[in-house]
Amino acid sequence: MVLDTPGIFPKDLALNTAKEASREIRQSFGTTYGGNYKLQWEDGPKTVLIIKKPHDEQTDKTLIEVASWIHERYPHMNVVVEPDVAQEFAEKLPFVYVIPEGNRVEYTRVTDLVITLGGDGTILHTSSLFNSAVPPVISFSMGTLGFLLPYHINNYRTALEKLIEKKQASLLLRMRLKCTLHGVDGRRLQAKDGSGRINDLTVMNEVNLHRGRYPHLTSIGCFVDGHLITEAVADGLIVASPTGSTAYSLSAGGSIVHPSIQSLLLTPICPRSLSFRPVLLPPNATIQLKIGEKSRGPAEVSLDGKETFFLDKNEFLQVCMSPFPMPCVNRVHAGEDWIKDINDLLKWNQGFHNKQTMTHYMSE
Repeated sequence: MVLDTPGIFPKDLALNTAKEASREIRQSFGTTYGGNYKLQWEDGPKTVLIIKKPHDEQTDKTLIEVASWIHERYPHMNVVVEPDVAQEFAEKLPFVYVIPEGNRVEYTRVTDLVITLGGDGTILHTSSLFNSAVPPVISFSMGTLGFLLPYHINNYRTALEKLIEKKQASLLLRMRLKCTLHGVDGRRLQAKDGSGRINDLTVMNEVNLHRGRYPHLTSIGCFVDGHLITEAVADGLIVASPTGSTAYSLSAGGSIVHPSIQSLLLTPICPRSLSFRPVLLPPNATIQLKIGEKSRGPAEVSLDGKETFFLDKNEFLQVCMSPFPMPCVNRVHAGEDWIKDINDLLKWNQGFHNKQTMTHYMSE
């Protein structure tokens, strides 16, 4: 097939919009998915998006190796990378496609499989590319530790061969959050740069409303489904997903939540009241955080540690469960992986005796 524009992914290589619904992986309230989902492709993945950790020499070499191997072994597959990556590796990877900047909706439309090379941060970046449905994501560790990295890069050929040739995958649906920003009148906020209304924002770990650069505590009205539950005076508040429960929320004293449990975790950051403890809310709840009249300055909104917005008095944000989870390809024994992660990475409840016990358990 001849491309209209070299290097730009042609629209006619993807399924048309009439069939998009069957390609989307969605999640509803109360879904029972503690076990693994099994995904079966009818024809196998045809387009793979590779996302790599930036500014890392080892990851650069691995990208070239993995992309070249896929192109040679599966010549019918289209390999897509981000525009800046395609430009950087134009000579070594002349066969890759790109989706132009400002047209991110095409990532959902054309991508059948995502490969990430890096750490947990690379997966968070991948999530930011998909504001709606996300295709299956298989993540490879480059030697760094992380909660979202079930495969080591040394085993990429075996893992990808099994995935592509058997046309099936075991998935863990990691719940994501949808965040909207509103003005005093309840209308959606407009971007400061004049680019128009701020659309729905989808995050994987947490939404963080905090005092930012201002030295004073922030007053925040906390509403759940329209009912005021408390007025928090604190450095800030975190609304975390189960996946995000082991990130910033954990550092602020939040609970560890298994990724297969649908819930919203509301965690205060350095509250004035010692009785203000983290709260676990059901997935169908809508949390509204409103900047109080007593606040001495605006508050900052951070999404997965990025994208900072500012809210003034009486402006608010709303957070609820996104219908579009992050479908992560995992191994069959995903429950054992999670147990191993919280013990190996967090050293959870490990005194001297527990450490010996867990070392023996993991060596069996």
